[in-house]
Amino acid sequence: MIHQVSNPIVEVHDLTVSYNRKPVLWGVDLTLPKGALIGVMGPNGAGKSTLIKTIMGLLPNQSGFVKLFGKSLDEVRELVSYVPQRESVDWDFPISVIEVVLMGRYGKLGLFKRPRNSDREIALECLRKVGMEAFQHRQISQLSGGQQQRVFLARALAQKAELYFMDEPFTGVDAATENAVVELLKEMKQQGKTVVVVHHDLQSAKEYFDWIVLLNMRLVASGKTEDVFTAEILHETYGGKLTVLTELAALLRKGEYPSREK
Repeated sequence: MIHQVSNPIVEVHDLTVSYNRKPVLWGVDLTLPKGALIGVMGPNGAGKSTLIKTIMGLLPNQSGFVKLFGKSLDEVRELVSYVPQRESVDWDFPISVIEVVLMGRYGKLGLFKRPRNSDREIALECLRKVGMEAFQHRQISQLSGGQQQRVFLARALAQKAELYFMDEPFTGVDAATENAVVELLKEMKQQGKTVVVVHHDLQSAKEYFDWIVLLNMRLVASGKTEDVFTAEILHETYGGKLTVLTELAALLRKGEYPSREK
């Protein structure tokens, strides 16, 4: 089931991406709506991170093209923000929390310009939103995983973008951070922002997202959560991945998904 959107904020057409000549994503065609919280889900190796990295121009594609706001990424880069996976970052780099968040303002500053007081105010406000203002002078290497993730989010917020891509923002964070991040995402949605999140936890997906993309190297489904988050489509996405299907069976027993008689 693949819903196409009129006036999409993200368009992906016939996208194929390979590593060492081995396809990781194959012929992906999708459109995503503005102002939604969108979960990108699928088994390990399904190409979830690859999809958003390719959309962000961080990986080359073999075929197809991507449009954001109906334009190329280069034309709208200031409107788009990307939060990479926490483990892809060198956390030993000697930089303070406030300096990390100010990096989110650089696109607005232009090259070689120093941050203004107004930029610093925005950075502090963003740290406040994620509960990290008290840590502004701390080195990022001294923070816990959850705190580092909050700082990353503050940097993305400081960019004042319209479209956000976040790669597994809930991995390795505590429950309090996850709840704080979810509340923040909902607030962003209320402000008309669009947030695309690579996510792996089936149990929370229904609660967090109003639109879900299901991938397994190809696009299995893309649409409103209530339409695509069914036992049948999840089975097609995850195949014989036993742990996921066991989890799914538990959810089905609780009556959270429509069960299909064979």
